[in-house]
This record gives sequence, C-alpha cells and structure tokens, in this order.
Amino acid sequence: MAGTRGHFEKGVWVEEPIPGEETETNEQEIDVEKIIGDARKSVSRAVKDVTSLGKTLFGTKKGRGHLEKEAKKAGDKLEKAINEAIEDAKKKMKE
Repeated sequence: MAGTRGHFEKGVWVEEPIPGEETETNEQEIDVEKIIGDARKSVSRAVKDVTSLGKTLFGTKKGRGHLEKEAKKAGDKLEKAINEAIEDAKKKMKE
C-alpha cells in the first residue's frame, strides 16, 4: 500500500491516492511493441532451454543417470507412503 492512504468503509479498506504521487504508469511511457518483443524472446528462450534439457537428460549418460537416480528416489518415497498407509489401515482394523 505504499503511495496510498485510505480508510475502512463498511469493513473494507478503501485506498485513496496521496496527492502529488503517481500511482499508475503514464500511458505514453508504455512501449507495447517492446513488451511483446521481450515476451516473444523469453518464450523462445524457454523453449530452447527445455529442448536442450531434454537432449541432455535423454541423450547423455550423465543425464540418464540423473533420471535414474530421481526415479529411484520417487520409487522409495512411494514405497514408504504405501507402507505407512498399510500400517495405518492395520491399526484401524485392530481398533
């Protein structure tokens, strides 16, 4: 709420701008084409990064080793969760 002041009205905070302080961007300062271009470049970079990651993970021995290690960790967690569920079920059946 920096740059604003306000009051409660029927239990809801109502903001009031402080005189002399700009709270919104001036429309003339916005370069829509630059924003679109920046977003396009960002998306393009993200796609390239994901493609590169896929090639590394599936196309290299080190990448496949990493996937194997992460899959093993996930399997261990799943096995632990199943065992805990079985133990809880056994306890409830005894009650």
